[in-house]
Amino acid sequence: MTTDTTATLVQASEKPSDTDQEAKGWRTAIASALGLTVGPSVLTVMSFGAFIAPLHREFGWSVSAIGRAASVLSITVMIISPLQGYLVDRYGGRRVILWSSPVFGLSLMAMYFLPGRLSVFYLAWALVPLCGLGLWPVSYLRLTAGWFERRLGLALGIANAGIGVGTVLVPLLTAWLIGAFGWRTAFLGLGAVALLAFPVAFFHLTEPTPRATQVRTGGDTLKVSAIRRPFWLILGAFLLLGLVGSSITVYQIPLLLDAGVPEHIADLLPVALGLALIVARIATGWLLDRFPASVVMSCNLAGGLVAVLLFAAGPNVATGIIAAALAGLLIGSEFDVLSFLVPRHFGRMAYGKIYGFAFSAFQIGGAVASSAVSASRESYGSYTPAMLTLAVVCVVCAALFLCLGPYRYDTAPGQATHRQERQATR
Repeated sequence: MTTDTTATLVQASEKPSDTDQEAKGWRTAIASALGLTVGPSVLTVMSFGAFIAPLHREFGWSVSAIGRAASVLSITVMIISPLQGYLVDRYGGRRVILWSSPVFGLSLMAMYFLPGRLSVFYLAWALVPLCGLGLWPVSYLRLTAGWFERRLGLALGIANAGIGVGTVLVPLLTAWLIGAFGWRTAFLGLGAVALLAFPVAFFHLTEPTPRATQVRTGGDTLKVSAIRRPFWLILGAFLLLGLVGSSITVYQIPLLLDAGVPEHIADLLPVALGLALIVARIATGWLLDRFPASVVMSCNLAGGLVAVLLFAAGPNVATGIIAAALAGLLIGSEFDVLSFLVPRHFGRMAYGKIYGFAFSAFQIGGAVASSAVSASRESYGSYTPAMLTLAVVCVVCAALFLCLGPYRYDTAPGQATHRQERQATR
């Protein structure tokens, strides 16, 4: 048999395998989207605002006191994120997702028994995110990223779109459950929804094979990454993004209620944010494969600047929808950009750990925001001072992204990747 014939047979035998590898990658991306739709990023954060009014009515707790539970949630996630990153790097995303899913679902159901004590309420919001340790985005995003290089941004965008879908559906479901059955039963329903992540992960999530990762295993350790400027710029930028995103997510409904918008209309505002999130996830992923992440994020921060200024002015229904949509474009791009920046600036070796520290920084911002916005409302009788402060934060955050500089592991989006893939097949 000639050398040419042998090469032809080898190439022919590899084609089905290549097709199968790509199919597994896209299936994992779609399954990740489904998992994130019913994950704690949605079922805790995006539904929180809908419980503020009924808890205030039943227990007499102040809005600011209830809002501080969001800070507890953010602090807990901040603490556990590096641990999640370590577990994902060591054991793989699929395994930590499978054991977290049932525990998280049951923890939400346990909120049905919440007594009228604030201390227990705060403790619950520390335990719920801990029970969902393996279900925060990095588990799904590391799985997805392991299958892709050339279309990494788009694949991550599809996976992250699940949070946008959940942001549209979960507030509607939560509002309906609370209105029809009460807030306690609403927690039972959300817990049942959370359990759906288990069969999705069991049947459709696949860890990347050695063949899929053969050109994507290099990179910096966490220790090496931490002495480089981009590491700290990314942490600083996501700290500020946590301030903006968490403030809008938690207080978008109270902002409208303060402005005189009826509660049944204000409860629908997250739908506009969620639809924008879906668009932003996929569009941002597509853009990241073609333009520098710093430019993409700065444009989205400009939209966020307009959003908080509209909120500061005291929104009506129309301007509230516009502000929510612009905020959704910003919030929807955050973790697309983070999950893309980590492999581009630091490689894949410590993906989970680096992502975990950046996600912790984001949660610190969220914790500060939840308390600070409540304090602003109590001190000034208005959310306007807090919103104006967030406008300045958007400008500073954009400046940090623009200081990142070129990618270290892909100097030209798309082009360097193609070269790496061609070299790997020679």
